[in-house]
Amino acid sequence: MSDSPENEIMTLSEVASYLKIAEKTVSRMIIRGEIPCTKVASQWRFMKAMIDDWLISRMNVVPQNDLAKILENPEGLIPFTRITNEELIVPNLVPGTKRDILTQLIRPLVSQEIIEDPDDFLRKLLAREKMVTTGIGRGVAIPHLRHPRENPGGGPRMVVGICRPGTDYESIDGKLTHLFFLLVSDSEVVHLRVLAKLNQILREGNFVSRLIAASKEEVLDILVEGEKLFNKA
Repeated sequence: MSDSPENEIMTLSEVASYLKIAEKTVSRMIIRGEIPCTKVASQWRFMKAMIDDWLISRMNVVPQNDLAKILENPEGLIPFTRITNEELIVPNLVPGTKRDILTQLIRPLVSQEIIEDPDDFLRKLLAREKMVTTGIGRGVAIPHLRHPRENPGGGPRMVVGICRPGTDYESIDGKLTHLFFLLVSDSEVVHLRVLAKLNQILREGNFVSRLIAASKEEVLDILVEGEKLFNKA
């Protein structure tokens, strides 16, 4: 195995220190199956890359002050109106497997010639899901590639999908998922900023329920409304 930071193997105490929580807390998370790890010679081991990915996917449980660090510099924040449009909104996703859902979300990107090889893009998204689900709970999933640099260039894009009846997306809270935000950005910074902004908006008030019930024409207006509240915070 490579000695690169991405493949770094961490002990339980190192993970606890990295996450700035007590070792007992990590142990309880292991018992509940909440954190990616494996046992080697009776000792728990963690791959740093998977911990980083798990942490991003669970940004809904990261303290607000930690999220704020990602966004402390307002320069470079990209408004939703620049990364999505009505053509990138899929208001009637048909419930199904992860492959089924992702295939439906990719279609608008192909139509707009943002994705040239949908099969390869789908394969990478599914590989990412096998590591840690991007179903972050509260009816929301934010599928994305593990490495933003693997995305095509030309500016960030976001597909918004609504599955009104809900579908089993292996969400971390075990509930059905209704809202999907497929992020496509080759910039790590932009990727994290959009993730954090979405996370903060979607856990405020009734934005999730409003988006689930929204028409294709209403989705962007609701996101912009949330964005304005976010920018005032």
